[in-house]
Formats: sequence, structure tokens, C-alpha cells
Amino acid sequence: MILLVGPMADPVLANVCARLAVRNADLMLVHPDADGDTWNLSWAIEDGCVSDRIGLGNRIVRGSDIESVYLRAMTSRDTSMQAARMAVTSLWEFAESLPVLVVNRRQASHTNMSKPYQLQLIERYGFRVPKTLVTMVPEQARAFYDECGGRVIYKSISSERSIVKRLTPDDFARLDLVRECPTQFQEMIPGTDLRVHTVGDRLFATEVVSDGVDYRYAADEGGRRSMRAVELPPAIHARCLDLVGGIGLSLSGIDLRRTPDGSYYCFEVNTSPAFTLFENHTGQRIGDALADLLLTGTA
Repeated sequence: MILLVGPMADPVLANVCARLAVRNADLMLVHPDADGDTWNLSWAIEDGCVSDRIGLGNRIVRGSDIESVYLRAMTSRDTSMQAARMAVTSLWEFAESLPVLVVNRRQASHTNMSKPYQLQLIERYGFRVPKTLVTMVPEQARAFYDECGGRVIYKSISSERSIVKRLTPDDFARLDLVRECPTQFQEMIPGTDLRVHTVGDRLFATEVVSDGVDYRYAADEGGRRSMRAVELPPAIHARCLDLVGGIGLSLSGIDLRRTPDGSYYCFEVNTSPAFTLFENHTGQRIGDALADLLLTGTA
């Protein structure tokens, strides 16, 4: 049986559920906010083995019946309630206790909680990374702007989604705001964006051409965006798989940029990628690959 954790309203989780359903997979979907459902969870360690059960409505499943787990969303809408927060934590801990494939385990997923930390991991695997400054000092941000010849972007340092923006002289009057919030500034690298999804040992590369600083929001800003499936050079292909293997990710979304001289920079590794956007534009069967991975139960 495959255990899926997250809200069915999420299009990525719905995609995976549909792919598993057509394969007649036995699956179970759990989320703390599931309307109309009651669920409970308990497990114990006996002689080094997990003895457990999970209940959803009238269904009881033993941990030994679970062959793989997909953790799509580990947050609750009702974050003000202590019970909801504890429910999320218990689900995560339950998944961690299972000796099966978990997409993705906590330690690997949490590398994206700090983008500066993750950049250090990325560089160890041979990728170039942009010159980066994390600061709460406005004068340092302005000096970094001058050092990079005015080609600088800024974004959050955590896993919280933020829109990447270019720093311009119009922003200088607001630089004092960084005193209240550490901000990541990076050298703006010229070139073409690539989103690389890895699923186990399979890889799907998408070239993204856009006139926006952050191609995800190009349309919202009146810009254009196009996507097409491409093949990576063998060395970059292998480097991507080495990177996610080293981090411990069974599923990832790697953000690359290919410069005009053919160099490849890596900006970050998304540990819970919303791959349906890229699948819809390119026809790449990323959801099918993930469904196959969950069915085999091995990375």
C-alpha cells in the first residue's frame, strides 16, 4: 500500500493519485485538515522493529502494509491550533519510522529551509553558484550592488516562496527594511533557465525562455514564457543525479541557468517541486515516473 500525505486539492498530489489509480495501486490519503474524516495514529518500537497502525475513518492499516510514502504537504491550514500542529508532526515522525521509500525524508527535505546552506551543498558537487550576500545591513547591500555592476537580484533565504526581483536604484530608499529581515542578494547571472526534475534515477530537463526576472510570474507582469523539453550534456546530467543523491532526495526540482559560454550555474534544489506546470507545457511524464517509483518502493 502507498501512503500519501497532503490535501487532495493540491494539483500535484491529485496528479500522483490519478496516476496511481490507473495502475490499480492500493493507496491511502491522509491529511490533518481532511474534511469529514477522522484519523488516528499510534506506533511502537519493539525489538528494533516498528509495530504500528494508522486509521482513517473505519480503515486500519498496519505499518508493515505500507510499501512507500509520498509527503506532499506537511502543513495544516489551521496553524493556530496546537492539535493540528501536533498532528502534522506525528505524521512526519510516523513516516520517518517506516523502513520504506519516503519521498522525501525530513533531513533531505530540510536542506531547502536555508538557501545559503543549500548553496554550500550545491557547490560541493561541482556546480557554479552565484556570488551571494545575506545581510541585515543596508550599506552592505548597496556595496554589493556596486561590486556586481548593478546586476543583482534579491529573494528570501528560507523555503518560503518569494518572487525573485531585480535590485534597482528605485529600491535604494527601501534598503533600510533589511534591518528587520535578513535578505539574500545575488549576482544576476545571464543566460537561459532550466528546471531539472529528478525522480529516482530518471531526469526530466525543461528549458524556460522568459523575459521576466522570475519566469514563474512572467505572465503576471505582462511578460512571456515558453518551455520545451531538452537533453542535458552527459556531464551535467550526471552531476544533477550526484547532487540529489548526495542530499538524499528521491524527488527534486533543480534550478539551473546555462550561460552564453556554456557554463551551468545552480541556484537551488526544490525538495517538493510542483512539477505539473512543467509537465503540462512539455508533455514530460514526471507524474508517471513518480507513480512508478512509489510502486516499486525503491529509489
